[in-house]
Amino acid sequence: MTTPQNLGHGIQRLPKVFSSDVCARFIQQAESFGFEPATINTLKGVQLLTEVRNNDRVIFDSFDIALEVWKRVALDLPPVWMARSLAGLNERFRFYRYTTDQKFDWHVDGSFERSNGERSLLTILIYLGGQYEGGETTFDINGELVSVRGEEGDAVVFPHRLRHRGSMVTAGTKYMLRSDVMYYPLVGAGRSEFPSQDALRSSAN
Repeated sequence: MTTPQNLGHGIQRLPKVFSSDVCARFIQQAESFGFEPATINTLKGVQLLTEVRNNDRVIFDSFDIALEVWKRVALDLPPVWMARSLAGLNERFRFYRYTTDQKFDWHVDGSFERSNGERSLLTILIYLGGQYEGGETTFDINGELVSVRGEEGDAVVFPHRLRHRGSMVTAGTKYMLRSDVMYYPLVGAGRSEFPSQDALRSSAN
């Protein structure tokens, strides 16, 4: 993998986390699950609001995929964030599919918390490819728009709190895989099923 690109405000682009073959495997797996219209969480509960979001989604849990992704990205993740220490990934994944005229309008990502106090603080998006136009991930940073267009196999990591949108795909089909980066409640606290950054560095030498 080449050098990560720091875009400021906690946004990182990690080039070529996965090969084209792995991305194709993920897309095939997603299509075999079968996509459904994506809903959103509101104050009135889960709703289908196509004026806000009209892309398709698959939700599934897989520790094996979480571990596979973790080994590819962990060394480029912040070891400490908001006085918490890096723990691992959320094993709940979402495959996203955007076809022509589909989007996910402005929103912030919610946090997931385990019973042991681990909490998700960062979103990770993996661009699986597809032939498409448009479809950038666009952030609103105090009124300034920052757009990121990942290539096949790239990952983008950013804080949940950043307002962003999946801009409209104007032609073709875009596929993505999304999960969350988990942090312990206190620096140095907790034990994880994921290998530590130090362990991954040692195994790479």
